[in-house]
Amino acid sequence: MNVNYEKKEAMTFIGYHTEILPEEAYQKCPEFWDREYAAKYARLWQTMQPETDVEKAILDNGIGMFAICADAENGFEYWIAGLYQGGAVPEGLELYAFPESEWAVFTTKGPIPDSLQALNTAVWQKWFPTEGQKHNANGTATLEVYSAGNPQSPDYECGIWVPVNTKQVEYIAYCGLNCEACEARLATVNDDDALREKVAGLWSELNGVEITPEMINCSGCRIDGVKTPYCDSLCPIRRCALERGVETCGACADMSKCEKLGMITENNADALKNLKSRKASR
Repeated sequence: MNVNYEKKEAMTFIGYHTEILPEEAYQKCPEFWDREYAAKYARLWQTMQPETDVEKAILDNGIGMFAICADAENGFEYWIAGLYQGGAVPEGLELYAFPESEWAVFTTKGPIPDSLQALNTAVWQKWFPTEGQKHNANGTATLEVYSAGNPQSPDYECGIWVPVNTKQVEYIAYCGLNCEACEARLATVNDDDALREKVAGLWSELNGVEITPEMINCSGCRIDGVKTPYCDSLCPIRRCALERGVETCGACADMSKCEKLGMITENNADALKNLKSRKASR
C-alpha cells in the first residue's frame, strides 16, 4: 500500500449518486457502475456524440474518472463523478465540493474492482486506525480515482484519496475535545494568571471541589508537558486510552458503546465529529 501526503486546492465534482449500506459496499458499488454504464455510457463511448445534456456533461467533465464515498444517514452516498469544469448542471446531476486540504493519496495496480476493494480494505483496517489518526484523517468523504486505460489490465492504476489535517491533530484530546480551544491551555501558553483564576473558579463550581489557579496549567491532553491534576491522572477516558494504546477514542473498537465517552460526545457534536471515522472493519 503506497501513500503520499499532498496538498490540493479546493475541488468541485459533478456527478450522480445512490445510497449504499456499508456492509453491501463491495457488491452494490460495482452493480451501480454496471447499471449506469449501460444507461449512460455504452452508446456514448461508441459514437462520442452526445445526444443529451447529461451525455454532454459526462464528456465535458470526465464523469466516471472519480467516485466519491460520502457519509449519509443510513449508510453512505456513492457518487460517480468528474471534476467540474463549470457551466450548467443538467437535471439528474449534482455538485459535490471538497475544500482546500491535505490528502493522503493511495495508489494500486490491477484489475478493478478487486484491486480497488483490496486497497480500500487496507486503508480502513491498517492505515486509518494508526497513521490515519496521527494525521487527523477525515473519513466522512473520500475519493476513488481512476486512470484512463483498460480497467481489467494487470497494469491498470487507480487510487483512494483521504482528506487529512496534520495541523491540529495533536490538539485533539482522546475524547475528541479540542485542547487548542481549552481556556486552561490558553492560560498556560499565555501565562495568564487572570484566566487561570477564572477557570479555577468555574471548574470548582461545576465539579463541586476546590480547584486552585495553581492547578490550571496544561499543555494539552496528548501533548508532552504539564497537565492539570484531573487530566494527568484522574480522567477515566485518558487513562483508558493510554492503557489501550490508541491515538484517540476514534481508533477504539468500543467507541460507540462506551458510556464514559458518551458523557462527552452526547453533549458535544464537535467532539464526536473529531473522532468519527468509518469502522475499521469496513
